[in-house]
This record gives sequence, structure tokens and C-alpha cells, in this order.
Amino acid sequence: MPDDSYPPEGDVRRQFKVGELVKRLLRWFGIALGSLAAFGIIAYAVVYVLSERVLRRTYQVPAVAITIPTDPASITEGRRLATIRGCFGGCHGKQAEGVVMFDEPMIGRVVAPNLAAAVRKYSDAELVGIIRNGVRPGMPAEAFVVVTDEDLGRIIAFLKSLPTVAGPDPSVSLGPLGRIGIAIGKFKTAAQLIAETVPPPVATSEEAAYGRYLARTTCSPCHGTSLGGDSNPDFSSPSLQVVAAYSPESFAQLLRTGVALGARTLDTMSPLARNNLSYFTDAEIAALYSYLHAMPK
Repeated sequence: MPDDSYPPEGDVRRQFKVGELVKRLLRWFGIALGSLAAFGIIAYAVVYVLSERVLRRTYQVPAVAITIPTDPASITEGRRLATIRGCFGGCHGKQAEGVVMFDEPMIGRVVAPNLAAAVRKYSDAELVGIIRNGVRPGMPAEAFVVVTDEDLGRIIAFLKSLPTVAGPDPSVSLGPLGRIGIAIGKFKTAAQLIAETVPPPVATSEEAAYGRYLARTTCSPCHGTSLGGDSNPDFSSPSLQVVAAYSPESFAQLLRTGVALGARTLDTMSPLARNNLSYFTDAEIAALYSYLHAMPK
């Protein structure tokens, strides 16, 4: 009688072939997985090198000496100017103590620094270079590059008068997606933005020229250096051609109270107007309106 304790010879050969096939598939899968891992490591190394090249790029910035006043009136005016431009009570916190602007591990961590402490770390000339030329990452210097010596001196004077206050951890970092963005030019440093600045249209009168200056140094961080708006999916803003729809009175109301046309409340502009832009003088609002209302359509 046949011995049933052993499988037929054909079944043995079939099981052997299946086992060999599984081994080959696992080996091929391991090779493919290893190749993908190696490619990923090489690709990230390239991205890292390219992003570091951008971040570590140095710029020859001329040393500019400006007068930093010390009288109370200049310091008070510096507070007003700093508030309008977001240095105080804005991007850098209510007391210029610093603010974590963005913190996503895959993209990075961006911190608006503690200005009350930072002004004590640099000389006046270094501060001018940082503010005007963006020689430190994360500073929107494209808005400050045209700030007059007088205004900048008053802002620095005010910041120097502030007491030091505790702020958030100042460390910044870049995640993989952040480095990719820098490597391909999606995310730009302030110095790069300055080099690529497209200035807004020229002014047609002395009042409008002053309005153009105010718009470049106040409105451009949100509305772009050309004031034509920003279509960034994370933060979009309209072209300031929309001011053409406003009367002088309704425009002043927007900047003073944050109430837009149609009694609307705007997500970003309304609180910004109440907390910062309301510090504009009547003459400054009139100059801004004169320039923005006449912008080419």
C-alpha cells in the first residue's frame, strides 16, 4: 500500500518552486526598497545643500550711519511708527517680545524675534543693515528698505527704550518641505525679495509721493511690493486698486475702525486697522488715499 505520510513528488516540486518565487520576490522588493531609500537620501542631500547655499549666502551691505535720537518726542514718534509698521503690537508681539509666526514640523518654525532684546545685541549700523537689507532670515526688509533715515532712527530709538521682556523660544528650524521650498525658489529670503522688488507705480503729486512712501513701507508686506496683491494660498490679499471704490471718508473709516465698505468686517484688515493702522495721522491717511486711489487700473 502507498505510504500516505509523505506528499507526492509533484507536490514537493511545486512547493519548492513557490518557495523560490517568494524568496525572489522578497529579494526584489528589498532591492527596490533599498534603491528608493538611497534615492531619497541622495535627493534630500541635494536639497539640503541647495537650501543651505541660499541661507548661507552673504551680501555686501554698505555700513550706513544714521542718527538715533534720544529725546522723548522722537521716542514717542518712534512708538507710533513702530506700531503702524507692526514692529510693536504686531508681528513681533504686543510688547515686541517676539511671536512664533509658524510652526509645522514638515515645513519649519519661524519666529519673529524679541526686538526688545535684539536691539541690545547689535550696533546701530548692524541694526540698520538687518532692518533695511534683510541680512538676517525672516525679516520682511523689502518693506523697510526705503524707510527714511529719520523714521528708522526714531523706530530704533523707541525699541531701545523698551524694557526687556521674556519671549518665546527664538530658535528657528526648517523641515524637509521647507528646505525643498527654498531649494526650488518657492520660499525666498528677505535679501532675495529685495533684489526682485517690483516697485509700485510712480506718484503724480507731492502728496501722492508721500502716500507711495507710506504704502511701500506699510502695506507691501501683505499686498506685495507692487501693491498688486498676493495670491499665496496660505495668505491672500487683494490689489490695492480696490481703494478706487472708496471715498476719502470711507477709506479713513476703514483705517480708523476696521469697518470696510458695506459695513463689512474683514478677517485680517479689520483687526490690523484697529490695532496698528489707526495710528496714521489724518495727513498720512489723505496721502495714502491720494496715491492708492489714483493707481493705474
